[in-house]
Amino acid sequence: MAFRAKNTISGKEGRLFLDGEEMAHIKTFEATIEKDKSEVKIMGRRMTGHKTTGANGTGTATFYKVTSKFIRIMLDYVKTGEDPYFTFQEVLDDKGSGRGTERVTLYDVNFDSAKLAGLDVDAEALEEEVPFTFEDADLPEELRDDF
Repeated sequence: MAFRAKNTISGKEGRLFLDGEEMAHIKTFEATIEKDKSEVKIMGRRMTGHKTTGANGTGTATFYKVTSKFIRIMLDYVKTGEDPYFTFQEVLDDKGSGRGTERVTLYDVNFDSAKLAGLDVDAEALEEEVPFTFEDADLPEELRDDF
């Protein structure tokens, strides 16, 4: 299959859902799985080997400031000890690309921090960056044959 420019996927053609609620004020979203590896020294080899021993899921979402949702989540934890976990679903659907819809679901999402207050005289729109971890992810079966 030949590559065509029209097959590139626009990052603007996406949506983000938190426990089924669309987060319309999303600006950027990124989630990464990074392998945990141990070094293995092998007799007779000068290069160090590496053994995968696990994985770690992290991410960052940047939202336009239109709600106090993340402040409430953090303050509830501080005051009550309740630390909720969520499900994120990213939906990427650029009709012009001809690729179809990609849905990546992240499970057991837990927010790391939230900005409690912020002012910026130069900002046209206030933003809040929310780093998070997650413990599992899924991609529907029909999209796993891309490689």
